[in-house]
Amino acid sequence: MIKFFKHIRKSMIKENRTSKYLLYAIGEIILVVIGILIALQINTWNEHSKTNVKEQALLIALKQELTTNRKELNRIIEVNRKRNEGAHQLASVLSPKISTSTEIEISKLWYNTFAREAVYKPSLGVINEAISSGSLSIIKNSKIRDFFASMESELQLLKSQEETVFNWRMQCFQTTRELGNVRILLFNTLEPEVAEKLGESSFENSNMALVQSKTFENDIVFFIGTTNHLQTGFLLPLQLKMNDAMTLLNTELHND
Repeated sequence: MIKFFKHIRKSMIKENRTSKYLLYAIGEIILVVIGILIALQINTWNEHSKTNVKEQALLIALKQELTTNRKELNRIIEVNRKRNEGAHQLASVLSPKISTSTEIEISKLWYNTFAREAVYKPSLGVINEAISSGSLSIIKNSKIRDFFASMESELQLLKSQEETVFNWRMQCFQTTRELGNVRILLFNTLEPEVAEKLGESSFENSNMALVQSKTFENDIVFFIGTTNHLQTGFLLPLQLKMNDAMTLLNTELHND
């Protein structure tokens, strides 16, 4: 009987040792798993931190480019506004009757209308690089991301309208060439030293026939319409979008 109890005792001791070893092994596994999870978490945090740094650098670069582009857009808007305003003033003196305007007045009205070209040419280096490299996706703010992603299509539509305006501007030039005297127009509007080099026209005809032309009036009306559509349908909406994007960029950079 004593031998039996001794055997039972030895078995229990052996089982306790086995249990302790199992608990120890399980504890070691848990510690290893926890260590791996902590390492993964640290790695994830580091990657997230690196992505944030890259995002902030990209946002700063985009803001700098947008600042330049917005300044250029504001300039183009003002140029287009002035030539549209000039076209309205020039159209107001067009009549089949003998004009009461002087040659100098007609020349200045013509020059104020057609001397300026409004073609928006923004800098797109940062935007194009961000899109081609896929780094635009690291921007968390979807509104900022969508604005820059859609920039190319916005500019294509703008370019199409600019070409329409350009074509009517060229048509006005063609009618001027046929019915008017370009040398008189330029002589009366250029800087004195430049006008002196150009010299006065030897032809007796003036630009009175031009302001009495129905064809020129039609050309002017189309020019007014297309420049107005360029302003209200493309330039001003793009300006508004750029202003909104700048506000979002400032907010994102400030919150960092």
